[in-house]
Amino acid sequence: MQFSEAFSSMGYNLENKRQDWSAEKDKGVCISLWSKETDWKTLTMDSRLHAGDNQIWKDKPGNKKRIVHARRALDEFDGWIDVVKIDGEPGVSYGTASPWIPEERKGYRWRVTDIDEHTGHIRMQAQKPDS
Repeated sequence: MQFSEAFSSMGYNLENKRQDWSAEKDKGVCISLWSKETDWKTLTMDSRLHAGDNQIWKDKPGNKKRIVHARRALDEFDGWIDVVKIDGEPGVSYGTASPWIPEERKGYRWRVTDIDEHTGHIRMQAQKPDS
């Protein structure tokens, strides 16, 4: 599935398909997640540990928008978000993308647990909502 199609399949509309890393709608926020930047043993993505050099991406429009969306997720949805999982190579190509469907993942949903609003460093973890 293409990147923008994965967002659309969950009811999100990317404002700029070439620059956006996240999207929002009335009842939620969706953030893209690179498979290669995720620790699948702990179901955690922490950009301080798993992402490339922050100097390369901190001023990108997609990062600035993701900061706003992550802050909204924390403020309005207790951090719970929808996720588009990207299987490509960060900085090179999205490759394929797929929506994270909790029902297909033993009920696990992604949650923003921290956002640095100055740099855009973000930490997300897949959790069961009832835990």
